[in-house]
Amino acid sequence: MTSYTLSTAQVSAMLLGLGLMFITHVMHKKESTHPPKVPSLLPWLGSVFGFAFTPSKFLALCHARFGPVFKVLVGGHNIIVVGTADSIHNALFTDHRVLSARVEHYDHFRAVCDDTSLYPLIHDTINLRLFPILDRRLSKRSVDDLTVGFAETLFQRLKLHQGDRASLKRSLTEPVYVAVTAIFLGSKFSPDNYEDWLTFWDTLPIRLCRRPFWSFPSTRARGRLLQHITTCIQAANPNNDDDKLAGDFSQVIREHSIPFEAASPGVALVMLALHTNLFNNVFWLLAWLMADPPSFTTLRDDIDRAVRAEFGNLQTFIAEASPRRLDSPAFALLNSAILETTRLTTVQNGLRLAESDFQLKDGAGAIPVKKGEYVMLYPRAAQQNSASYPDGHKFVLDRFVQSQYQGELAATSGKPYFAFGAGKHLVSPPIHACQAVRHKHTPQCKGKFLAMFEMKVLIILYLSLFDVTPVPLESLSSEWKPPPISAQSIGTIHPDDDVLVRLRPRTTL
Repeated sequence: MTSYTLSTAQVSAMLLGLGLMFITHVMHKKESTHPPKVPSLLPWLGSVFGFAFTPSKFLALCHARFGPVFKVLVGGHNIIVVGTADSIHNALFTDHRVLSARVEHYDHFRAVCDDTSLYPLIHDTINLRLFPILDRRLSKRSVDDLTVGFAETLFQRLKLHQGDRASLKRSLTEPVYVAVTAIFLGSKFSPDNYEDWLTFWDTLPIRLCRRPFWSFPSTRARGRLLQHITTCIQAANPNNDDDKLAGDFSQVIREHSIPFEAASPGVALVMLALHTNLFNNVFWLLAWLMADPPSFTTLRDDIDRAVRAEFGNLQTFIAEASPRRLDSPAFALLNSAILETTRLTTVQNGLRLAESDFQLKDGAGAIPVKKGEYVMLYPRAAQQNSASYPDGHKFVLDRFVQSQYQGELAATSGKPYFAFGAGKHLVSPPIHACQAVRHKHTPQCKGKFLAMFEMKVLIILYLSLFDVTPVPLESLSSEWKPPPISAQSIGTIHPDDDVLVRLRPRTTL
């Protein structure tokens, strides 16, 4: 009798288990119909290793297999990756009380500050104190005042990099870092901290993915950077034009008694937003041009003509270059090259947390999003879609040249384009220095006019001053290939390796 009872219990348990497995399978199948779910053999962990260690490669593989919208389990959290123009647009304009960027913001705070108790204050410092300053000083009407002397500083730093074995990354990023950071930190800024910035910046993808690494050198470099920011802002005078943004930052920090433990990370994050994508974009623009000698020559010759037409000569350009004067039909091809580069370099630019269940519109359909799930914006899928951009995976120099020039970002209208605060019609998360003002929902990118100007001046001077060839070649060749894209890229694509170049003088000033 006992044996029979046990046997019945075992059979019942087995049937119950099979039933539960069947129900789970059916529910999983139903749930994963849309969006499709990336399979994983690891419960709870899911695809955490691919997502954390090779994020850009992982997303590209999932996109190729499952399409532009899919769901992935990462460390117990479901992340819905959206890569269509409609889904990204609607995610960006979903009310922040439904789809919050708070988690992403705190991930960035963690990169610059270990004290989690300061995060709410850092958030308020950026949004309520620093952003109004950037709105005013970096507007199209006012940014010219901040950029006086920018080209001269850039020119002086570029001359230091001439040689037969120069680093492409360093020769581009060091001059622009010094020239831009001087705008943010004022007269007390020291160019010597570029090495600390580079040490910290190189570990940023690792920090944001929370991968384990030997962080001591990077953490020490970060500490010195934050101390230097504190020193510059404490010494800045709002009545001294040479202190530029630092004077405004200093005034508002004192007026609101903001401790520098929160203020300095806030300023560092604003600078990080401007530098991070810029560094990668200028590297890839030059690398892709060197791999395409006809485009390189075409752009350089066009720049020569534009400088002569607008300024007369390079000396006058260095003295008088401004955002207003470079937003000109004469520089339409350079403008197109920058837009094309940023189109190709963007990977992902936002992670949002659903605070409630909702339907995210995507064309004629909708993506079901449950409370507690994350939504990741993946513009790379939309920006390389061949329906919108023929040969969308290729660099095409004149892709954004219009028959009649209408402004820096006008050529992106009506197309999926999400750089510079998502072009003219969309907006990126606040932590990238681009936000929609919550009570107005007005798209605006804090630094887009400054960023376009920086890149234009840098490329104009770089191609005007130097004959550029990759080592060991004596001249440009289509057989030369740019370095591979790092599988660990976040935000924008990172190169796997640096490139050594010959920078021989082309113009003597």
